[in-house]
Amino acid sequence: MNECRECCSFCDRILHPSGCIQSGCRFLYSYDDDSTGRRFMGCLNKIFKVEIDVGVFEEAQRTRHGYGGVKLTGTPIPQCRVSVESAYGGDGEAFRCVNPGFFDVPDEHADPAFDIRDRL
Repeated sequence: MNECRECCSFCDRILHPSGCIQSGCRFLYSYDDDSTGRRFMGCLNKIFKVEIDVGVFEEAQRTRHGYGGVKLTGTPIPQCRVSVESAYGGDGEAFRCVNPGFFDVPDEHADPAFDIRDRL
């Protein structure tokens, strides 16, 4: 549902954690790891499953490109900042998108029976 392998580009929906902080998302949590002294943050809704080292995140945010995104693993809620990234770029028929609906924001109420991303 959050990845498309219909062409050779291999696209994934990603979530930008900086958007979680900017929106003041109430589902963003953090905790301090006593064994390392590091702070980590994650999503209570598991919209993304990874836990991010806050120090690494803040350091990356100070750069020109920022932290970037993490792979979307759940259905985003309205305040989520989501985009699509392609793993490979190329020219020709093999890289032509055959699933343009993948770039639309996922609808948690959509009927999965009509989702062409899961066809056989």
